Parts: sequence; structure tokens; C-alpha cells
Amino acid sequence: GIDALERVGNSTGAVSYSVEDDARFRPLFGLYDVAFVKTSKEGENPVGGKWTRKNSIVQKLCRSRRSFQHILPVNETGCGLSQVKTGNGETLKVVGEAVNVISLDAFWGRISVILRGDVVPLNSTERQDRSLSGLAVRALFDKPRIVLGKSGRLVNINVGPKTSVVLDTKYCDDRVRIGMGARSGARFVFRRCPTADDPEANEFRRLLERKPLRKAKALT
Repeated sequence: GIDALERVGNSTGAVSYSVEDDARFRPLFGLYDVAFVKTSKEGENPVGGKWTRKNSIVQKLCRSRRSFQHILPVNETGCGLSQVKTGNGETLKVVGEAVNVISLDAFWGRISVILRGDVVPLNSTERQDRSLSGLAVRALFDKPRIVLGKSGRLVNINVGPKTSVVLDTKYCDDRVRIGMGARSGARFVFRRCPTADDPEANEFRRLLERKPLRKAKALT
């Protein structure tokens, strides 16, 4: 189970990486389906929020297709940065990109909700939490991108606030990655997509390439 794999990860050194060694994140890179979520509280929905909550109006109008959480090399989408500054003026090197995607089917077409963010190592204060491994990172997400249709020509808009979350990887191999939300304690099992040529897993690339519409134009 999840706990057993986490113990394997700990015993093989998942928590002993040098915090200065950015190469430690490379084995995490890949395209991933969200295969399973284990929450600490009943009714929690850390994947997709209102978009995938069973009793939400969205789920009454739409049908969930797939959920993804990809980990990519730095700025692979062309939307990212090489370094970021924190609120206290500290400059952190970006070590990758996180791209979360919720894919939905509605009677009027496909809807994609994309959350793209730059991934940075934890700063010195955050590292003091010893429950986190050397693979824990902070993902600095842009505003969510809402896209209607497979091409995003008609509706492609950024809506909502920017967000920031701490994500830890407790285990990773060539088939699965087990993640943990640092705040919620939720466990996530991500299954590597069988091939990088998976069309649905790669849809986010062309959707992010298209410049989002301004809100006024999208509403018109």
C-alpha cells in the first residue's frame, strides 16, 4: 500500500538528498495521471476542488474525463521563469514546472482547467519541518486557465487567484509517484502515463501556447 511504498522511499534515501543538489528532482519529471487520493478528513477534495466535487453544480453539468499532475523540466511550456523572488526578497532557483489538469466533458464540448506553476526548493525556514523529505518543493501556481474546446480558440481565459502550495514526494519509480500535501496531509498516487505520446496527457501544451483572452473579450 501507500504506507509501505513510503517506507521503501525513506529506506532508500528519499529523505537524504543534499538540499543544494537540483539534480535530485530529475527522476520526478514525467506525465502523470491522478490514480488515487487518500485524505485525512472525509469529504475533502484536494484534486480539482469544486470542479470535481461530486455534489457540485459542475459535476451535474459535466463528466470528469481525467485528472493529471505533471512534473516537467524548467520552463518546458514556455510560460515559466528561471528564478523567483520571495516576499522577504530571497531569490530562489526554479527547478521544474508543475502542471495540474482537470479534463471534463459537457454537452457543449470539452472543458480543461489548467493550473501551471514554477517549482522551487523550500527555503531555509520551510526546511526546518523535518517531516518533509529532500524532495519537498513549493509550487507557485499562476491563475487557473479555463479552456473550452480542444483548441481553445473561442474561450481561453485566466480566472481566479494565484496560489502557492508545498508538495512532497515520498516515493517515486518508473511507474508511480507518491505525493503528500504538506498542509492537508493528503496522499496522492500518480501513475506515469504509458507514453509521452499520450494525446490527452499532452493536450495542455498547445492550450498553454495560445495566449489567453482578456476577460472583457471572452465575455463578449
